[in-house]
Amino acid sequence: MLLCTLAWLLVILAIYFMPALGLIVALFATLPGIILWHRSVYSFGFSVFITFIIATLTGSVMIMSFMMIVFVISALIGRLLQERASKERILYLTTIVSSILTLGLMMILQSIQQLPYAHELLEPYQAVVDQAIALQDLDEASQEVLNASVQQLAIQMPGLIVIALALFMFLTLVIICPILRKFKIATPVFRPLYLWQMNRSVFFIYAIALLVGMTTEPATTMNSISVNFQIVLGFLLVIQGLSFIHYICVVNRLHISLTIVFVMLGVMFYPLTRILGLLDIGLNLKGMINKR
Repeated sequence: MLLCTLAWLLVILAIYFMPALGLIVALFATLPGIILWHRSVYSFGFSVFITFIIATLTGSVMIMSFMMIVFVISALIGRLLQERASKERILYLTTIVSSILTLGLMMILQSIQQLPYAHELLEPYQAVVDQAIALQDLDEASQEVLNASVQQLAIQMPGLIVIALALFMFLTLVIICPILRKFKIATPVFRPLYLWQMNRSVFFIYAIALLVGMTTEPATTMNSISVNFQIVLGFLLVIQGLSFIHYICVVNRLHISLTIVFVMLGVMFYPLTRILGLLDIGLNLKGMINKR
C-alpha cells in the first residue's frame, strides 16, 4: 500500500511541476492501483483516500480531477482482469468510463469557471486565423469558411476528446500489461486486427447520426450531438475498415511488409477506409469472402 501511495505521489508531483513529463507518466498512472487492487481492495481504498488528500494540497483542480479518473480506471481494469475479460472489452469499457468522467468533470469545472469553454480554448487558433485573413487579404467567402472551421472545431471537441482517450487507453494497456505479468497478474492479449469486428448496431447508430445531422440546423444542440456521434462512430468504422484490409491481406497470404503498407495506406486514406468499414459491418464483407 505504501509503495502504491508513493507511486501516485510521484505522478502528482510530475504533473504539478513538469506537465510535459506528466503526459508520459500518466500512461503508467493506473499501474500502482491495479497491482494494489489485486493485493487488497481495502488497501486500495485507503491508498486512494490518502492520495486524494495529498492531491487536494496542491490546490490544483485539474490534478484532483485527473487522479479521480485514475482511481476509477485503476479499479475498473483491476476488476476486469480478475474477471478474465478480453483486452478489447477492457479497452472498450475503460474508454467509455474515462470519456464520461472526463466530459462530466469538464462540464462541472466549466460551470464553476475553473476551466475555459471550448471557444475560449480556441481563441489562440482564432487569432491565427484572423491574422492569416488579414495578411492574405482573402475574400468574404474564404473568411467565412475559415471562421466556420474554428466554430466547427469547438463543436467537435467532445468527439475528439473521446478519440484521444481511446488512443490513450490503448497505449496504456499496451504498456502496462507486460509489466503486470511481472507481478504475477494474468493479462489478456489483443486479438489480431483482422479478427476485430464491430457490432452491427454501430452501422445503424451512424446512419441515424447522419440523418439527424442532415435534418437539423447547424450549431443547434441536436446537430452538435449528431456531429460528435459521427466523429466517434466514424473512428470505429475506420478501425473496422483497417480490420477488413488486414483480413484481405491474411486471406491472400501477403508478406507482412505488404500487409503493413496496405494498412498504412488505409490510415492515410481514412475516408475511404471508413466507407469500407461501413460496408463490412452492414453487408458482412468478410463473411462473403469466407464463403467463397
